Amino acid sequence: MLEFLYKHNSLITLSIEGIAAIIGVWFYKKYRNTAAIFFILILICLFIVDAVGFYPLYYGKLDFLKPLENSVFRRNHWWFTIFFDVVVITLFSIFYRKILKNKIHRKILKYGTVSYLLFSLILISTHLEILFNSAFPILYVLQTLIILCCSICYFIEILKNDNILIFYKSLYFYVSIAIFIWWVVITPLIFFDMYYVLEDNSFILLRRSIYIFSNIFMYLTFTIGLIVSKPEKRA
Repeated sequence: MLEFLYKHNSLITLSIEGIAAIIGVWFYKKYRNTAAIFFILILICLFIVDAVGFYPLYYGKLDFLKPLENSVFRRNHWWFTIFFDVVVITLFSIFYRKILKNKIHRKILKYGTVSYLLFSLILISTHLEILFNSAFPILYVLQTLIILCCSICYFIEILKNDNILIFYKSLYFYVSIAIFIWWVVITPLIFFDMYYVLEDNSFILLRRSIYIFSNIFMYLTFTIGLIVSKPEKRA
């Protein structure tokens, strides 16, 4: 089973992302006029980002990719850094600012995200050689802080009102618990990437296993949340 997961990692990731996005679109009417619509847009964005980001897998199969294969864009580090590390994190922050009711929490997210956005743009623009060849570990740490701040602020608010009694009916709870666990599990792997070598089979398999099962857990949680939750009014 694990061998199958390793071999079809990209397909599995796109499949579960696609299922979550399709379920979101399917329940569009259910969540109409709520902040959940913005989350559904994020799911669609994640699917598109990953679908396009896997373009190196199609070198030699799609002729129109040949110019990319022989350019600085031949690896997909730049794509995921720009869209996942910057754009998607910003979208999640905006989403939480829509559902959080505490003004202080919303301001913390606002200024924290603006600071992160400015820092990441300056870092990327001054280190373009890293953008095209590797990742920025500091961005993983900072984006984890942003995501943890988003989910923790939500948990604090839900604990302070009667919604704690029906937390299992809230899509926002499923989203928060999923992204909280995903980022806490995945972030430590970034610090081990400096020791990543192709000859280290054990680390390669462990790394892939953690990513695969973390992705499956997160997107299945999103999907279940979309199905079982009840719409909440926009804050």
